[in-house]
Amino acid sequence: MKPQTIGRLALISLVAIEFLATPVSGQEVPVIHSQAFDIEYQVNEAALPLVSVRLWYSNDGGTHWIEYGRDEDRIPPIRFRSPGEGLYGFFFVITNSTGSSSAPPSKNTLPQQMALVDYTPPLVQLHQVRANPGIDEVTVQIRWTAVDLHFSYRPIEILYGVTADQVVNRITANPVANTGIYDWSVPPELTGSVAIRIAATDRAGQRVESDLQWVEVSARKVTPAQPESAAPASKHPGLDDSALAGTPRAKERAAQLFSLAMEDAKNGQLMEGVSRLREAVKLDPNMPEAFAQMGGMLYLLGDFDRASGAYEIALRQQPGSREALLGMARISERKGEMPAASERLQTILRSNPKDAEVWLQLGDLAVHQGDEVRARECYLRASQIDPQASAVIADAHQRLALMAEVSRNPSAKK
Repeated sequence: MKPQTIGRLALISLVAIEFLATPVSGQEVPVIHSQAFDIEYQVNEAALPLVSVRLWYSNDGGTHWIEYGRDEDRIPPIRFRSPGEGLYGFFFVITNSTGSSSAPPSKNTLPQQMALVDYTPPLVQLHQVRANPGIDEVTVQIRWTAVDLHFSYRPIEILYGVTADQVVNRITANPVANTGIYDWSVPPELTGSVAIRIAATDRAGQRVESDLQWVEVSARKVTPAQPESAAPASKHPGLDDSALAGTPRAKERAAQLFSLAMEDAKNGQLMEGVSRLREAVKLDPNMPEAFAQMGGMLYLLGDFDRASGAYEIALRQQPGSREALLGMARISERKGEMPAASERLQTILRSNPKDAEVWLQLGDLAVHQGDEVRARECYLRASQIDPQASAVIADAHQRLALMAEVSRNPSAKK
């Protein structure tokens, strides 16, 4: 498969090497759909031979710059592997015998090239669709959850159709904001069974559609409908109501899938577990525990972006979800977002100050921040606050012993 690249940057030789290309401003930013890609640069033959080609990158608009490394063969392109998704700026410093093209980039230096790295499609879920019949019209309540790190201002399309293979008509003329809520006044000529689905598109052009749901619409006041578990099946012969989201049988099947997914996780079959949980939440969209466990499995698989998306849905449905808060804290810590990680953990402690595992994780967080006093305090609490947490107590004692050894023998850090 041919690797993705971003545009060629031209360079010429004067007293030193200068960039012909101006810093990016108003130019279209290329979108990269992979974590690793090539960055092209071009050097005038008069500038050869080169002494070094060094690349810096910034993922905060040029406020901070990080040296990525050198192009060892000094022959374009240079291969770049991004530490994550986001908008990246790049800056080359090219050196030959006469000098360098510029000094290394500093705070607020404009990038010479930019790229949006986005290789994770959105996560989209359509919740239970409900029709509210009135005297003159029917209003359909549409609720959804869509998560992505790089949505545009209006990334959502709400689609409908009267057959399962033709759900392509937009309810609104243009895409809408990701509010999660839309009340649709159904046109009077549209009656009977209508299928609804949500489509979400991120800035990288990755488009994902939710599963569809059927709803019965009528333009007049009607008597209360049959229970949800029976009405859809009667309107769509041949459909088992266990396949219709939100029905009692669907929820029962979702609970079975959740149990099977937990067994998969115990056996190390994480991909199978994630697949079962995805099926479970299709049947019962309001399962915060399923989204939290899905996040945990995706985290173990190294898919941190999708794990974050699953955790976010769990927290929307259940803001105090311990598993989701713990998972988001771990992801924030991996990204170096220590205040965010600490806040997630403190949220758990506000509900349960005796959570030994959280105190242990706060200690680890303090170690990464270089705060040994705070780390020791947290480890001591983890070892004492819950006598029943034997595994956590053992881990806390091990960490305290290691810290004591390092204090006595600084070379033990190495």
